[in-house]
Amino acid sequence: MKTGGSNYITINGSMENPVIGTFHLHRETVASDLVAMYEHGQRKLALLLWFAPLNFPAAHEHLWHHVCDSFGGALYEQHRDNIVALLALIEQTGFNELHFRFGPQGKAMDREWAEWDATQFNENWQFVQSVSALVRAAQGNLKVVFDLGVEHANERINESPVHGLYCRRMWRLYTDENGPGDSCAFSIIHGGGGATRMIRLFKIANLPLPACYCFDSYGHEYASLVSAKAALLSKNEDLKPVYMLETNYNDLISCADIRRAVNETGLDFQGIFQWPKIRDREHGDFPDVFPKRFDNYLVET
Repeated sequence: MKTGGSNYITINGSMENPVIGTFHLHRETVASDLVAMYEHGQRKLALLLWFAPLNFPAAHEHLWHHVCDSFGGALYEQHRDNIVALLALIEQTGFNELHFRFGPQGKAMDREWAEWDATQFNENWQFVQSVSALVRAAQGNLKVVFDLGVEHANERINESPVHGLYCRRMWRLYTDENGPGDSCAFSIIHGGGGATRMIRLFKIANLPLPACYCFDSYGHEYASLVSAKAALLSKNEDLKPVYMLETNYNDLISCADIRRAVNETGLDFQGIFQWPKIRDREHGDFPDVFPKRFDNYLVET
């Protein structure tokens, strides 16, 4: 197993302070958090950019709670500057890998569409493409993996025509422009079932398969990875890198289950990314945990 890290999504545990959206207001806190995580053994980091078109008066400074403005397919200038400064600080601190995750919300989220919304999809695509280009230009020596839609590889990818079309078109446009080499396509829930659905969707459309596979699991980590191995093996994809991109925070049970699955399956496992979710607490409860110790991520490389 290789050393992982955290989904660093909020500052001071507040959803009113998303890292990308409010970095400029909390530079010293973010710098301190990054140093604390690095000193306690973490070497990888994930950032999540929640986005939606915020063309309404209540939005302030192109931010609505945890959501950054994507209106017009472009990121607000301050948030662009935040990404560039954040990446420089992450690399300077010593991290060697970043997963950059896109999380559509509100009107940008296809599950909210009663029918296919071509205009909103095109805006989403322009936003994803422009932001990913910004990240590439600023990544320095960081390895970057893009997640084009948080947990979009789920049961809806085949069962909902709108969702399947969203994922298929987003992946086609992305790979036509950038190739598949720096993306997991979409992070996966439901373990092997989610992986099978996503691979089937891409193969039917003659699309390339992603460079790696990223799974989210809370309390079912062993089953998720064992089923993932079987699914990937059946598609000749089992030699590609695999990540646990979300799981419980600093949780020894989760870590033990992941280690057991990796040892049994021989997956090319690249690391755990914890989420600020403590076992048996509500998923929307974001404790301010980042400066604390992360014992279960100090794993042998």
